[in-house]
This record gives sequence, structure tokens and C-alpha cells, in this order.
Amino acid sequence: MPADPTRFVLVGTSHAGNVGAAARALKVMGFSELVLVAPRFPDVLVQEESVAMASGAADVLVRARIVATLDEALEGVHWAAATAMTPRDFGPPTGAPRELLPVRAAARQKVAFVFGSERYGLANEDVYRCHA
Repeated sequence: MPADPTRFVLVGTSHAGNVGAAARALKVMGFSELVLVAPRFPDVLVQEESVAMASGAADVLVRARIVATLDEALEGVHWAAATAMTPRDFGPPTGAPRELLPVRAAARQKVAFVFGSERYGLANEDVYRCHA
């Protein structure tokens, strides 16, 4: 397992600038593993806007992977957190990262934070997949 067991997964991204900004945010926080699931543009990692918004985090973009499915993005992950803007009244149990992450970090488990598209968030099936 790499020194940093944290992966960030972006599902169905549609704006190149957001991919670059995410890479920059990861770098600033000390993270480096970025995986994109079926982005709108297959060349998003090299688009001018992505590279510009990644300012100082080009290494994160270069190492980022693009995969076709969320299952591929979660390979090797022990625990995945599906993020949501609003609470959901269905599905897997919810919890705040501040409560759950210390246990995962202590166990050095590979964790993933999964974010949905800018327009629609995560599909219900993706939320369930993160809990499997």
C-alpha cells in the first residue's frame, strides 16, 4: 500500500477546470491519487483549462487515471465514502468523516472519497456501490 492510502474519485466530470482545481486541492492537502470515472471528455487531463487550474499540481494530473466504471476506480479500496450535498432518506447508513476516518486511518486502510458529477451528483447505484 502506498504511504498515503487515500484516493479521490470523480465520477462523470464535465468541466475540465474542475478537474484541474481538484488536482490542485489534493496537492495542497498533501494527497496525490486522483481517479476519474467516465469523464465527459476523454482528454480532460491534458486540456488547457485542466492544466491551468491545476497550477502547481501538474504531477497529480500526470499520475491521474481515467477508468470506465466506479468498480474499477474502487479496486483495492477497503472503504469508500460517497459524498452528497443533501442528506438522503434511503440507502446505506450515513456518517460524518470526522467520526469515521480516525478508525480507518489507524488501520491504514485504503480509503476513497467519491464525488459525483457537477450537474447531477452521484447516482443512487453509485452510492450503494460505495457501501458494498
